[in-house]
Amino acid sequence: MRRTRAEQREHNRRALLASTRHLLTTRGTSVPVDTIAEAADLTTGAVYSIFGSKRDLFLAVVEEGVAEFAEGVARLGTDGATLPGLIEAYARRVAAGVTDDFPEEARLEVLMLLLCLDDPFFREECLRLQRAQRDALAGLLTGRAVTDGPAARRIDRAEATLIASSLLAVTAGFLLRGIPDGHRDLDAMIRACSALTALAAP
Repeated sequence: MRRTRAEQREHNRRALLASTRHLLTTRGTSVPVDTIAEAADLTTGAVYSIFGSKRDLFLAVVEEGVAEFAEGVARLGTDGATLPGLIEAYARRVAAGVTDDFPEEARLEVLMLLLCLDDPFFREECLRLQRAQRDALAGLLTGRAVTDGPAARRIDRAEATLIASSLLAVTAGFLLRGIPDGHRDLDAMIRACSALTALAAP
């Protein structure tokens, strides 16, 4: 069945995001726009029509990752889960997401960090997206009971935000530290995340 104009544009957008993600990890940020377009079986005109600029295309790759993160966080929510249980579930989800594609994903994250150092606009946009990640996770943690039992204290938004920021830092740190030798101690990462429950006063 023939695609509508809107469907074709969305198809092209996804094709460009996929080719950009792959080429960023294999060629770096200097990869030409025409190479990205060719890998997606499109023209350079399609890149500029859909994204406006190469920088905005790179940013869209980051935004896609943040959207996937938010969807994963939303799926974690279970009624009645305590703070420790939810933190462990989050850490295990991150660990489960570490696949054979990890080196490529890690390289992409490092490249994005380098872009943040070089481009003030990109840095501000990535900061906005990082806050969105933190807020999505904090929203899930807010109101969770610190311990089991009907009288258990529940954490407020400020505590949830602190724990969410710490969780993101711990998981990113463990994964990036494994880049040089490919070793990723995922069990240690899960334990370190679980220890962050202590940031909430009993």
